Amino acid sequence: LVRKKHVVSRLHDALAWQALPVVQLLAPDERVCLHLIGTLFELLHTVEDSRALDLFVEVLVRLVVELKSEQYLRCILDESQKELCKATTMRGSLPTLILLGKLADAIPGFVDLLVVEHSNLVDHLLMGLTYPNEGIKAAVCYVYGKLYSSPVGTERLSAHFEERLCDTFLSTLGRAQTRELQVNCLGLLKELLKTDHFVSILMDNSRSEEESENPDFSERENPLPLVLKKLLLTRDEMLQAASSHCVAAVLVHSPSRYAPAFIHADVPEFLFERLSCNSEILIWSVYCCLLLLTEERLFFSKCHTVYGIESLVRSLHVVLQMNNVELQKQGLLLFTEILKRQPVEIKLFTNRGVCMEAIDVLMETVNYPVLEVVVEAVRAVAALLRKDHLSSPPVPYEELQKLLEAVLKRCADISPSQSSKSHSSHPANRNLSRVPQRQGQFLLNTLESFRNACRLAVEFQSDPMAQENAFTAPNSESKDTLSNFSEFLLRICDSLCIPMVMSYLQRAVSPSVMEVFMSTLNTLFRVVPNMRNKFSKKLASSSFIQLTLELKARFCSVQRNPALNQVCSSFLCSLCLNLYSATEKERTSSQEG
Repeated sequence: LVRKKHVVSRLHDALAWQALPVVQLLAPDERVCLHLIGTLFELLHTVEDSRALDLFVEVLVRLVVELKSEQYLRCILDESQKELCKATTMRGSLPTLILLGKLADAIPGFVDLLVVEHSNLVDHLLMGLTYPNEGIKAAVCYVYGKLYSSPVGTERLSAHFEERLCDTFLSTLGRAQTRELQVNCLGLLKELLKTDHFVSILMDNSRSEEESENPDFSERENPLPLVLKKLLLTRDEMLQAASSHCVAAVLVHSPSRYAPAFIHADVPEFLFERLSCNSEILIWSVYCCLLLLTEERLFFSKCHTVYGIESLVRSLHVVLQMNNVELQKQGLLLFTEILKRQPVEIKLFTNRGVCMEAIDVLMETVNYPVLEVVVEAVRAVAALLRKDHLSSPPVPYEELQKLLEAVLKRCADISPSQSSKSHSSHPANRNLSRVPQRQGQFLLNTLESFRNACRLAVEFQSDPMAQENAFTAPNSESKDTLSNFSEFLLRICDSLCIPMVMSYLQRAVSPSVMEVFMSTLNTLFRVVPNMRNKFSKKLASSSFIQLTLELKARFCSVQRNPALNQVCSSFLCSLCLNLYSATEKERTSSQEG
């Protein structure tokens, strides 16, 4: 055996460094090749040393790859079939299983050949999953993963999975103790989750009509979510990432259909907890899962977002320190969707400190050097400016002022000439081929943020608790009041918002941008009621009546852009009424005088 190992080692070196002469020497004589392959195959089952086994497998695989003939593949499959049939225990089949996995890795057509011409080998694989040795199970799962990665294998083995493999596989995955078996099971699972039919089987969604109508059935625990939750609880970040990736791979087929099972298993709770790590791969996987879960209302009604919002905010702060723009955008997108979809009746920020942290993170992101990230951040700002998100006393008016001012200044700073200079230096901005479109989108998002802030100020007018900071010291004046915030909105609209939009109109006109802008101006009439007449006069003297009429004529004829038409009409009506009211007051005061 020692001499044979030495010869195989020399053959390994020859194939590694001088493969062509070796192949030229062997290829002309098929009998020699078949004898050599048969001998190497027999040697696999005579060694117990794992290093020697690896050597023999590598040489046999490399030899078959270099010979490039299906005849030799069939020879190995025939020998494998014989070996698996005569093996007294599955332990003796381990070298064969390892070889099959390595051949499937190295030769693209090998899997199809196995499935089409040697499908009875699959029965032996299934037996391996019931054998009480995790090394055997790991090798079997690896081969299965290769079989189901092939379209031919997926089609031919569909019934095999549904009728025989599914339950055994889920049991194996759930009880796996060694990392090798866990990894190989997850590899097989990832391949299965690419096919909608297999996902349906794994999630046990092939329900009868009676079961679908039974409310208790929807809440019964499904084995796959529980198994994936168990892997999320391990301390291995790679397994955690693979588990969360599998959750996302299920949900992407149909969030509404599959999300409830994961929610009832409390998987979201542990996904949020995993955000405390520094692994970009794991954080990305968790962001993807949670983003898909936001499409299901149950995700919010079970208060998972309330529990997890602090983890998400802190994760965003960590991610901003990383040089990964896509990860930053994904995290901000998730934050935005949670802010937008959170039901009004379920308070998201139960802790004011977390709300302040969220504002701080958004402030940091608005000042980020990458335009794509800033655009996502401004969307999040717009979603944050909701009464139910910010109504916990005291309302952080001063922080909101700083945030809004930062958003408006950042948008005002981005002009075609400036953006090409200031953002080209950052690697993530060098390939921005649609900068003008992004600038238009940025302006739209900025105006939506500002409009939401104006609406928020109007809503707070009817809330006595939101008028001023209840925690202000006696005999001291607080700047953190609704009155100051409202005056700030009017002031910054005049100094930043209106000039910014007027500058934009010189380059382009977008109906959606102008709709939000005119709606914002209309709301501002109610933000500071005692200033609306003065504000109206300023708008009228700045040709806003003419601008509004031009917008209606250009974009709203023949029933186009009905939303823009309506908001323009509403703005004109309010403006004219305010001007009339101002005129009447002046006339009354002059008569009294």
